[in-house]
Amino acid sequence: MGTQVVRRGPREAAPVMPGGELALEAPPEEPRVAPAGLLARLLPVVMVLASVGFVVVLGIDNPTSWLFGGMIALSTLGMVAGGFSRGGAQRRAEADAERADYLRYLAQVRRRTRAVAAEQRASLEWTHPDPDALVALARGPRTWERRPGDPDFAHVRVGRGAQRLATALVPPQTGPVTDLEPVTTAALRRFVRAHSVVEALPTAVSLRAFAAVAVTGPDASPVGRERRRALARALVAQLVTFHSPDDLRLAVVCGADRRADWEWVKWLPHVAHPRLHDGAGPVRMIASSLATVRAWLAPELADRARFSRGAAPTAPHVVVVCDGGVVADDAAPGDDPAEEGLVGLTLIDLGARLDTLVARRGLRLVVAPDPERPGSDRIGAATDVGVEWFGRPDVLREPEAEALARRLAPCRTPASAPEGPGPTTPGLLDLLGVPGTPDTFDVGAAWRPRAPRDRLRVPFGLGEDGEPVELDLKEAAQEGMGPHGLCVGATGSGNSKHGLSARYGQVLTCDYSRSIPS
Repeated sequence: MGTQVVRRGPREAAPVMPGGELALEAPPEEPRVAPAGLLARLLPVVMVLASVGFVVVLGIDNPTSWLFGGMIALSTLGMVAGGFSRGGAQRRAEADAERADYLRYLAQVRRRTRAVAAEQRASLEWTHPDPDALVALARGPRTWERRPGDPDFAHVRVGRGAQRLATALVPPQTGPVTDLEPVTTAALRRFVRAHSVVEALPTAVSLRAFAAVAVTGPDASPVGRERRRALARALVAQLVTFHSPDDLRLAVVCGADRRADWEWVKWLPHVAHPRLHDGAGPVRMIASSLATVRAWLAPELADRARFSRGAAPTAPHVVVVCDGGVVADDAAPGDDPAEEGLVGLTLIDLGARLDTLVARRGLRLVVAPDPERPGSDRIGAATDVGVEWFGRPDVLREPEAEALARRLAPCRTPASAPEGPGPTTPGLLDLLGVPGTPDTFDVGAAWRPRAPRDRLRVPFGLGEDGEPVELDLKEAAQEGMGPHGLCVGATGSGNSKHGLSARYGQVLTCDYSRSIPS
């Protein structure tokens, strides 16, 4: 199997993560009824007394006195009732208008918070994609994009869970709740409760922050162990997709009964020892004891200090997955990585063998059945007071993990290749798969016989997925693109370069008796 050199260029920009704060306006206050003035309170009394006096002056026996006195009394009562009704209707109209304005304001803020949540989700999905999507990213432009100096180096997604909105919602400062309009106050409470947290966002942890990460659970059956192993596969898949073998080394410690579960990692270049070789090539760091792995990596681990969260990053970062096997080391006290931990070394424990290290300097993830969702699992972090459940764990099946490993198998990063803002396009000989350099070019190897389907196929660049793009000059009857074509582009767009690449590709890979480029 040939190798594919991965020359890492500058990272592609991820969607911007929103931030800042959003101060919410206070709901309107309950309308207050102003007390009536002294004249308004005395006027009805005066009118009633006037009507009585009118009857007395004109005489009780006079029907006219009763008629006019009654009219005055009824007018007074109507005036008082009308005043009260008009005041109440006006207050209700004002309250309804203020309520409608505030609910309209909340609707506008709701649209804004939903946009923020969408941007937050897009940013996290880009940085921490689903494990099932990693095979599509392998050997693409994002392969091994993270460097030791990046803030997300050695960050791995463990599942999906609820997170705070990236733009914090700041509740307003209000007076007593009893003074606030009840409908809008309840609407504000529901709004803050519903939009302060975004559900089902990718949740990640930093392996640099822990000497050991234990993946445990109450289910000791084979099904329960496989669920925890599926999460471990997802963690490993993320590490090998976004980190190069130069920056991150991977080793597996497992017993003979679990070797088949981790056989797929042998394809990963991260598991290949950088110096030791056996009959099949570089030694694959899959062992039955932690002591063996420690001996393999002795040059990398010898000068490392004891684990400390504040220590400067050390490259390469070493991740050791422990699924059974022997983790007890015969090293001197204080030198055993399973006892104290080392800077730049993270042990992922699936068999509860590193409880002491996990309790002191590690993280314990718990995977258990979700009682609210039968058939699903939930994931949480163990604390001193119990388990804090935060989401659903990631799962990666073994066939998908092996497909990813096989896709990454031919990838290599040359230790001497410059990285950074320089050109990222491979050379013509790399695209053509011709061994050697221009000084050591072997015509016989380059003009070797090829299968009919590969004849007159000339690569001239890379596609979006990082794979070579080929120009097939064979006739359509031979399943080619045909010998005629048109290349269109403005001056300086690369038309001449494209033509030269195609011609040189023909010259370097095709016998002149079969192809004569013009």
